[in-house]
Amino acid sequence: MVLEDLLERPNETTWRKTAEYINNHPSEFRQILEQAFDERSEECEVYKHRLLDVVDYIEPKSAIEVVGRALGDSAEKTRIRGLKAAYRRQMDPLIPEVLGILNDKNEDFEARKWAIHILGSIDPDAFGKTLRNLARTSRENIQLRSEAIFSLTNDASDKNLGALCALLGDPISKIRHSSAWALSKIGSPETIPCLLAALEDPETDVRDWAIRALRDMDDTRALQGLADALANCPPNEQVRMIRLLIERRSEIILRAIAELLESTHSRVRRQAAWAMGVSPYPPAAGALERLLDDDDRQVRMYAKKALARLGQVDPTDLGFIL
Repeated sequence: MVLEDLLERPNETTWRKTAEYINNHPSEFRQILEQAFDERSEECEVYKHRLLDVVDYIEPKSAIEVVGRALGDSAEKTRIRGLKAAYRRQMDPLIPEVLGILNDKNEDFEARKWAIHILGSIDPDAFGKTLRNLARTSRENIQLRSEAIFSLTNDASDKNLGALCALLGDPISKIRHSSAWALSKIGSPETIPCLLAALEDPETDVRDWAIRALRDMDDTRALQGLADALANCPPNEQVRMIRLLIERRSEIILRAIAELLESTHSRVRRQAAWAMGVSPYPPAAGALERLLDDDDRQVRMYAKKALARLGQVDPTDLGFIL
């Protein structure tokens, strides 16, 4: 059996068999490689994609030859398949070709996106400046800028953290949202000041990711900052913040939520009482008992459930508060 025969039977079993054959017959492989990428025929197109099918199984040198040819191919689909393979196998020798694709403004978005993630995963320090510049360039495609922001999470360097914090002030909400998400993934205490400032962003998604970022840090300053923001923001925002913050069962957060049991707004009292049932907080027992006479039916119900979790009322009585 020759390589052409193997390439005509595409399934995972034959991929491995084909890869083994390629590894053992380098001269025949290169002949097929030249034919697949240099000639124009339906058969050659089939060979081209069959080689890309097996690229994960062949030895590195041969894989780089296949992917290198794919990155220079005129067909967009082939270039993207090549980029995905370069990403999976971390092909450092193909960095010049990847940079060429990224810097080509006429290149397809999908291809440039994969180029970004190859650079960010292979050597995030060496290509940090390139990725930061792309993230900051206002005339670039917004989604591509977001992809560059995501790639910066591979390296929590001071320069990357500074760039992400600066992007929280970008005029485009999508970029601010992406930056807040990136900072939440990194979770560096150095970003606390800029994340606290982002709690005043006009966009809900940006505020939510800033809250998550601060909430998930093991840092008292971050939690106290959230507690202060919770106490001072409008009622609707307090309701939203409680939902997000209750996942962090810290003394600072629970105390801040318990204080809202005394709010003049029924929706806030309702949400705070619900939170106390999700994460019982014994110091809140007195305030919860006072809510058993609240004018709002749901406030009364959640207060009683919270007290039941604390062992202050008989759980079997829960049905009689409605």
